[in-house]
Amino acid sequence: MQRGKLIVFEGINGCGKGTQITKFVHELFKDRTRTFFLTREPNYFDDNGREARRILSSDGDPYQSQLEALRYFSLNRITHNGIFRPMLDLGINAISDRYYDSTFAFQHAQGVSYEEIAKLNRDSRISVPDLTLLIDAPVDVAFERLGKRSDDRRKFDNDYAFMKKVRQNYLDLPNILPGLMDDKSIVIINGEGSVDDVAERIMQEYKTRFDEK
Repeated sequence: MQRGKLIVFEGINGCGKGTQITKFVHELFKDRTRTFFLTREPNYFDDNGREARRILSSDGDPYQSQLEALRYFSLNRITHNGIFRPMLDLGINAISDRYYDSTFAFQHAQGVSYEEIAKLNRDSRISVPDLTLLIDAPVDVAFERLGKRSDDRRKFDNDYAFMKKVRQNYLDLPNILPGLMDDKSIVIINGEGSVDDVAERIMQEYKTRFDEK
């Protein structure tokens, strides 16, 4: 049996990630022979994930609580791996809305070194993605999209300068993660244009990576 793939969607808040995950899964699920596990980070699989969610939804300075957040995210990721790894062994693909790339991008913008983040994740021996789809959009575009949302915006969504740092960190990851995490999975997707245009770019990268026609 062929092992399942870990596929991760990443990007700054407002890049269109959530919309594209929905379209991606809907398209793949048309093939009735496929089974997927759709998940996200942080999650409610343990108390660490719940605390991480609490920090994300709280008001306040985005430069605060970086070490606390790093700890919660990392411990929640260990629990997360324990859930989807057995599925990968069964040939089930796991599709995650965020993974450790978010920790590198956001916590480094808060002042934590890439090396410290990498060590914590390496020591946990967590899985490296088979494909990471980094949807990139300018911060102006992302903020315009966030402004149209009816739900509450998280504290990171209101600091333009901070989000610019996060975006740059994301764009640096294809050069940083191969050395720190032995991770060469990142593909940068142009997140501008229509929803269908972006979805087509994502599907093309997926088919190219896994040699599907």
